[in-house]
Amino acid sequence: MAKTIVSMLNVDKWYGENHIVKNMNLDISEGEFLTLLGPSGCGKTTMLRMVSGFEQPSAGTIKVENESVEKKEPYQRNVNTVFQNYALFPNMNVYDNVAYGLKIKKVPKAEIKKRVTEMLKLVQLEGFEKRRISQMSGGQKQRIALARALINHPKVLLLDEPLGALDLKLRKQMQIELKQLQKRLGITFVYVTHDQEEALTMSDRIAIINEGVMEQIDTPKNIYEHPKTRFVAEFIGESNIFDTVVKNILEDKVELAIAEGHIAVPRGEYTVGEKVTVSVRPEVMSFSRERISGFSVKGVVKDIIYVGNFVKMIVEMSNGQEIKITRFDSMELSDLGDVVYLNWPLEKGVVIRMEDSFEDTV
Repeated sequence: MAKTIVSMLNVDKWYGENHIVKNMNLDISEGEFLTLLGPSGCGKTTMLRMVSGFEQPSAGTIKVENESVEKKEPYQRNVNTVFQNYALFPNMNVYDNVAYGLKIKKVPKAEIKKRVTEMLKLVQLEGFEKRRISQMSGGQKQRIALARALINHPKVLLLDEPLGALDLKLRKQMQIELKQLQKRLGITFVYVTHDQEEALTMSDRIAIINEGVMEQIDTPKNIYEHPKTRFVAEFIGESNIFDTVVKNILEDKVELAIAEGHIAVPRGEYTVGEKVTVSVRPEVMSFSRERISGFSVKGVVKDIIYVGNFVKMIVEMSNGQEIKITRFDSMELSDLGDVVYLNWPLEKGVVIRMEDSFEDTV
């Protein structure tokens, strides 16, 4: 089992009356790429700043390499941070920006030159030593900021939305480069973003943060395919959400009632009358002209949207809820105005025990 390198133990952060981070418990393993993912204002950047030392927790303990760091200044912690705006020195050239931390530590000039050369080679910027920062592109500035952070050989690198200012094509390229760099160096990366695709692409694990609370921490595959809460199901990718009540418990399945009919899920430990949420991804949704055993949900094809690599069909139920179905082949879709019955493989419907109350619809 990998060693824990960063821990947050019962950490709270208050700004006046605003409770930003709430009783946070998080263990980050040595050498992993962990992403803190959530909407703007959810507390993920505050978490990063508390680990780096730019913010202090209101309560709780933060440990780096099993040592409490609340009383240590940022420069005393074995972590470095890459910010979204890169925080480069515009009056210095590339070499001096990368070498800055070593010069502050009074490292010998020969050692500085050796390490700066190694870092610039690592981030593919050899030959750019004398360039001014104003002459560098956004992607190059991002690499300079990385080199400056990595040259101190930190145990943990904290990255606060470092790709946010880049255009889409460059951002996707840098996602792959960052992931490869992290694997090559074996350094723990803690990455903050609100971009779901970015998190799914790069991470070993993702921690979903919502209003200062950890909703779920898991692998990208499990986060997408097995969301634990309604928030995660709705926040990650697209999902069709059905609020249901357990109607019948049969030998091989459980029938759930919704306003538009009923759906089924695999047999489990449920009680009749229990409220549950079912999440179904658009790519596993099916439709037919006739009812399928276990399902009686129907709707009218309202729209067909071409999205390049796939086609999306929108089916509207009589209560106004819109169900999304995606296909890679438009030939598999129905026509506008058609009445279709919705269904999916039983095991593809993710059952979420009710953590939010809602009005009875059945």
